[in-house]
Order: sequence, then C-alpha cells, then structure tokens
Amino acid sequence: MVPAQPYPVSGLRQRLIAEGKTIPGVDNSKQSDIPARYFPPKNFDPTQGRKHAAVVALPDCNDQFPENWIAILQDIGLGVLLISPYQAHPSQAYCTEGSLDKPKHGVTYWSFDALSALSYLAQQPDIDAKRIAVFGYGYGAAAAQFTIYRHGLAKRIPERFRALVGLRPQCMSEMDNFVPSLLVGIRNDPFNPPAWCQWRMDRDLGPNRKPVQFELVNSGETIEKQATREWLPVENSPAVVSLITNFLSDNEIEDKSDQN
Repeated sequence: MVPAQPYPVSGLRQRLIAEGKTIPGVDNSKQSDIPARYFPPKNFDPTQGRKHAAVVALPDCNDQFPENWIAILQDIGLGVLLISPYQAHPSQAYCTEGSLDKPKHGVTYWSFDALSALSYLAQQPDIDAKRIAVFGYGYGAAAAQFTIYRHGLAKRIPERFRALVGLRPQCMSEMDNFVPSLLVGIRNDPFNPPAWCQWRMDRDLGPNRKPVQFELVNSGETIEKQATREWLPVENSPAVVSLITNFLSDNEIEDKSDQN
C-alpha cells in the first residue's frame, strides 16, 4: 500500500483562511492508501552503491496496464511501481462517464495518487529521486498529465516527475507542464481519441511551454478489433518501443548501463 499524501490546501482556501473567513473543511473521504505492486529492475545490484531510475505506472480506467510494458521497462533498468487508483477510489464507473468538455472528476484523485506514489518512491534508498517518470495508459495517461500540470496539484508537492509517457492517452489537462512529455496514440482509437490530444496541443502549446511530442501509429487491426480496451499488438511493436525508450533515455530516465 502506498501511503496517500495529505490533500493540499488550495491557494484560494489559504487566502480565505488568512482573511479569517470560515470555510468548509476539505473532503478527505476520497483519500485512502493506494494498492500497488512493485517490479524491480532486472540485473540491478544494490551492493554497488548506485541508484536506479523508476516509473510510476497508471492503468486504464478498467485497472489494466500492459504487462509487456512492465517487462520492457524492467529490461532497461527501471523499477516500476504500478498503482491502482481504481481500487483506492471505486465509487465511479470510470470507463463509462465523462466527456471532453466535462471530464470525469475522478481523474484528479488518480493524479494525486500518482503524486503520492512519486513521494513514496523518492524516499526509497535504491531509487534516484530525480529520475522518476510517470507512464500512463489510456485513462491513466489523462491522470498522468495532471501530475505534471504546472498549475495543478503538482505545484504543492516537493518532488517532480522528470518526464511523462502516455500510451493510448486520453487528454484532459491543459498542456502547461513542468516537464517534457511523449504521447503515443493510435489512429481511429474509439476509446482514447487522438483528436482530444491534438485539440489541446493546438490550443495550449506555445514557445514558453515544455515540449509535448505527439506520435500516431496504425494498429493494423480492423476497426471492429480495434474497438477494444484490450492490448493491441502495435503497443509494443519495435517502433513504439524504440520511440518510448529513446524518449526516456533522452530525459535521463533510462540507464543504459543497467541493460542486458
């Protein structure tokens, strides 16, 4: 279980409290410790006195995360902490509610769970706190984007993710980020429409924003077979694996000396 961090008090609430105004207490009913599984990096020897990089993995709205990607990340020397906000906050049908203009409110709780996981990993003796990335899948990629949003909850957490990867992402957050991100979408994805990401990029990105790399790949499946939340073979194709691992390496997440 990953300990949930105390939910931060917003700037508005702080100002009202400073002015002596009475305001309702923060609703902590959605806060609970987060079930998680940790997958250590392969071929890492802690006796050498070195620290390794790590990834916080956020699953899709149905609590699924591609197991093959966990193995890929382990192979390149990363520890993977797969958290389950779905189990921590089970009160909403995450896969069936929400829209572009009215996103599911649960995404902010998932985001804060990821930030709690970041704080937890940063305290582990074998992990380099400055080399922790967030990797979101589907709905989890939407939550991941909130973890690097400059004006969101992340600004009240001392730790920072170093980079973001979103695979088959839903894009619900304004793209004014602390760190670079890579979004890998699938053309004609009915559950995670690439148009959402493109719309936000066209609206938000400018010369003073952190870069967002947006890549589209073809699934090679019929539209009937693609209309699923299940894993698609293209998601760990050599081209996609190279795209994501190169991005992690460029942002000093991947440690090549830990590879086979």
